[in-house]
Amino acid sequence: MAQSGGSRRAQAAQWQSLPSGDDIASFPSYQEAKDAVGRLLEGGVPPKALAIVGDDLASVERITARYGYGRAALSSALTGSWLGLFVGLIVVTLGIDATLAPLAAGIVIGAGGGMIVGMLLFTAQRQNRPTFRSMQQVIAKTYRVVVDYEHHGKARRLLDQADSS
Repeated sequence: MAQSGGSRRAQAAQWQSLPSGDDIASFPSYQEAKDAVGRLLEGGVPPKALAIVGDDLASVERITARYGYGRAALSSALTGSWLGLFVGLIVVTLGIDATLAPLAAGIVIGAGGGMIVGMLLFTAQRQNRPTFRSMQQVIAKTYRVVVDYEHHGKARRLLDQADSS
């Protein structure tokens, strides 16, 4: 059955605001909050009555590798060799040459051409790009488990039972 336009708008409005309800617990890590939600779900609390809210967000950029001429050359050569392999496969498939020599030639020529193009692009963009690779994350300092008002008592009992055992 399709949802009406009014109920879709109400659901969209719900997803664009902070969840209402009581804070049932607060945890220093997301994994601990997930574990608590898992216990609540196993205890019969409906999924739509639960939410995890991260507070005090921080943007973290973790450096994963150094990026210099060597890595740029290797990356560009690998990309070029894939392109050369593709061209070699087309030549062999069309039957222009019955041997597999076009595959090997395509890979070698593609790697060389890719390396040259990659190094030119890397040198041209060197001032505008960092000399490292990184991964960005948004991490919260604390994670609150929020439960709808009508399920507060049951959720509190379930968490208290888990803490005492």
